[in-house]
Amino acid sequence: MQTQQLDKTAVTFSRDAMIAYLRLPEPLGGQTYRLEDVQAALSAGGVKSGIDQKEILNMIRSGIYNRPIAIASGKAPQEGKDGYYEYKFQSQLDGKPRINEDGTVSYAIQLFEMVTEGQVIAIYHPAVQGKEGYNVKGAPIRPKPARDLPPLRGRGFQCMEDGVTYVASITGKIDMINDKVNILPVYEISGDVDPNTGNIEFRGDIIVHGSVYEVELRATGTVTVDGAVQGASIYANKEIVLAGGVLGNGKSVIDAKGAISAKFFEFATVRCKGDITADIFLNTNVFCEGRAIVMSRKGCIIGGSVHAVCGIEANSIGNNAEIRTHVLVGNSGEVRMKMEELNNNIRTATENINKAELILQKFQEFEEKTGQSCKDDPRRVQLVRIRVRDLARKAADEDALRKLELMVDNGRGANIKVRRTVYPGVRVSIDTCDASCKEEFQNIIFIKQQEKVIMRKLSDWGDD
Repeated sequence: MQTQQLDKTAVTFSRDAMIAYLRLPEPLGGQTYRLEDVQAALSAGGVKSGIDQKEILNMIRSGIYNRPIAIASGKAPQEGKDGYYEYKFQSQLDGKPRINEDGTVSYAIQLFEMVTEGQVIAIYHPAVQGKEGYNVKGAPIRPKPARDLPPLRGRGFQCMEDGVTYVASITGKIDMINDKVNILPVYEISGDVDPNTGNIEFRGDIIVHGSVYEVELRATGTVTVDGAVQGASIYANKEIVLAGGVLGNGKSVIDAKGAISAKFFEFATVRCKGDITADIFLNTNVFCEGRAIVMSRKGCIIGGSVHAVCGIEANSIGNNAEIRTHVLVGNSGEVRMKMEELNNNIRTATENINKAELILQKFQEFEEKTGQSCKDDPRRVQLVRIRVRDLARKAADEDALRKLELMVDNGRGANIKVRRTVYPGVRVSIDTCDASCKEEFQNIIFIKQQEKVIMRKLSDWGDD
């Protein structure tokens, strides 16, 4: 029996050359196809890998003609896995109070996690490279190279001899910022802090498992007090958490570069760069660059002044006795005046620097022309000092201006939400606009509109 001949035109490919198709023309009378001839046609057509002989034989024996059938398949590459760190500590802590089911608020906040010397803090899993694949033409398909990570950055830990296990080299607080792990010392006090203990200043975090009376605490990190704060002042470069609240006696200052959380504040001064949360503000003066949130079911602001740049949310403001209470959001006229003052300072400093540089240039030209050094000339020395001084002042003012501009941006659109009652005697300020409450209102929001403070029902505002 004669055999039907094939050429390479019987073979076609998918666009990515991962599949090859064979089309058998219907043979002339009495002729047939042999596997060897088909394989020769595939080879001539460029098919080198992944040939399915069983499928070819099935086409020949079953008489599958005039339609393309997949008879070869490539193999996709097996992707590898990048190296990664398995951390043995909580790398993210929200540091926020929790609202309980009964409407109360828990201020048992975890700001950080403690580790002990020798404790495993991370294990590195090296990259695993993938396996090469191929297409039906026999061309290799390489997987994407798996990448290893650099050694863990930070301080307070060491890598073991195996090169992948990291352990704490000191006992302290562990945190991770921008993929950098730091274990820092913590000053932990079991009991109260009072005048017998004395003031405490510490480079790191302070934890007091008790109350604080009539002293100052200063920390470059966070401060956590499990008990009450009475007549004491606390300063921190990060967050402050006061589980028992503050009885300020008109003397306490609570100042943080981060957020502040406390059960209550009474007769105190409070300042922070972040948000502030509490159940009660009573006759307390507050300034925060974030939001002031009086969270609990009975949360209230009574007396004093609460200024939160980004907004205030409370259940009630003022009381039936119509005690004078001032709540402010946004930025006051003082901020804008300070910004204008800084702009003027920057302009003046720039002019002085330009004048000094012009005269210094003349000294330089004189040196080049005469060959005489003016380095020790008292006039030149004084000009250099003035230029350095003005450059430093200008840089400081520019930094202060950037911070105020950011604060103004953050305060745009700030409002005051009151879930229950606003009482008479409450003064409301939004930016430079003021309004006074002369009667009782329920469930409202104060907003600024057309340079006026106006009220809307929270339900109408879409915030029930």
